Amino acid sequence: MILIDTSVWIEYFRQNKDFVDQVEDLLHRREVTTIEPIFSELLYGVRNRREHDMVLSYWQLLPKIEFGKNSMLEAASFANQRNYHLLGIGVMDSLVIKATEDGNHLLWTLNSRINAHIRRPLIYPPSG
Repeated sequence: MILIDTSVWIEYFRQNKDFVDQVEDLLHRREVTTIEPIFSELLYGVRNRREHDMVLSYWQLLPKIEFGKNSMLEAASFANQRNYHLLGIGVMDSLVIKATEDGNHLLWTLNSRINAHIRRPLIYPPSG
C-alpha cells in the first residue's frame, strides 16, 4: 500500500495534471492507504464547504492505518532516536514516516527532507 502524504494530496486536489492521473490510478487499483493526521492537515486547509466535503469523502473511502492512543508520543520518541529535529523533520512528519515503516508501506511525499532521509525502499517512485 502507498501512503500519500499531504503535499501530494494538495497537488491532486488542485488538479495538478502531474499528479491527477497517477493518484487516480492508485485509487482505482486500491493501493492507497491513509492516516488521520494527513487528513487533519488537509481539513485544516480547506477554504469552503465544497472542499471540506470532498476531503471528508476521500477520508471515508480510504483504508486507514491505525492511529493509536500513544501514536504521537511514539512518533516523538522515534524522531528523537533518529535525530530528526537536526534534519528539520518535525513530529508530524515523523509520525507519517513511522506509520510507513511500521506497516511496510511506501510513502509518496514531496517533502524533500523526508525524501532525503527516509530509507530508499520506503519511497514510492511516481512515474513521470
